[in-house]
Amino acid sequence: MVETIEELDWNEMWKKAMQNSSFRKRRQRDTTEFWDKRAKGFNESIKRNDRAERIIAKLDIEPDDTVLDIGAGPGTLAIPLAKMVKHVTAIDPSKGMLACLKANAVTEGLKNITCINKKWEDVAIGRDIGEHDIVIASHSLAILDIHEAVSKMNTLATRHVYIFTFAGWRFWDYDELWLRLFGEEFQPGPDYIYLYNVLYEMGIHANVEIVKSEHNQQFSNLDEAVERWMDDLELSSPEAEEVIRSFLAEKLVVEAGALWSKHELNSAMIWWGKNRKS
Repeated sequence: MVETIEELDWNEMWKKAMQNSSFRKRRQRDTTEFWDKRAKGFNESIKRNDRAERIIAKLDIEPDDTVLDIGAGPGTLAIPLAKMVKHVTAIDPSKGMLACLKANAVTEGLKNITCINKKWEDVAIGRDIGEHDIVIASHSLAILDIHEAVSKMNTLATRHVYIFTFAGWRFWDYDELWLRLFGEEFQPGPDYIYLYNVLYEMGIHANVEIVKSEHNQQFSNLDEAVERWMDDLELSSPEAEEVIRSFLAEKLVVEAGALWSKHELNSAMIWWGKNRKS
């Protein structure tokens, strides 16, 4: 029987929550393959929202900084940050995402970004990468051993570590859709409180800020929305398509000649400082 918080193993609890999450249980493709396929569409979608601006506004950065961006995707943060700091190192396991990032860097005339095509778990300190002033992971730590992941981040940072992750419910209507599709309750996986307590167990007393924002997805028509959701959920049967089409017809809203999926999203910004380098 657990009597105190010190007796809880939050890293193990994180692992179990990750393993029991509905997406992990049902995902057939390797996650890298999944993001390779979605890279171009995701790259276009980030241009239609201001998430990067809102995140960067909260960072304590200086022009001479070096920044490490873990799970950089198509450069959501890496591209605007590269315009503000000395150098950015972007790490992502998806070749498709990094191809978009490199193309975006060329378009913006940026030459101060280094790309590393590896999973964060496989990146070796010293061999692959060295210290950076700022280390960032934005909604990218879908990793079983979160203790090892954040320990590596903490080792490499000389000034600050910033982690952005979900706070509370974040998959919107999936609880309802999951029941219709699979006849089972949707399990979203671990949120920020697991991570915060893993850091506490490591002796890191991190800061936390809960940020409310909107997550909006635009579709030109219902067929496009159905195709996107079928692909995201890795489904192909006519029965599943019928369920998703009916569901989206109920949920999507019409605005400015397009269909939109609009939801409020709670995110947690977890950050802590390190001693400044000499």
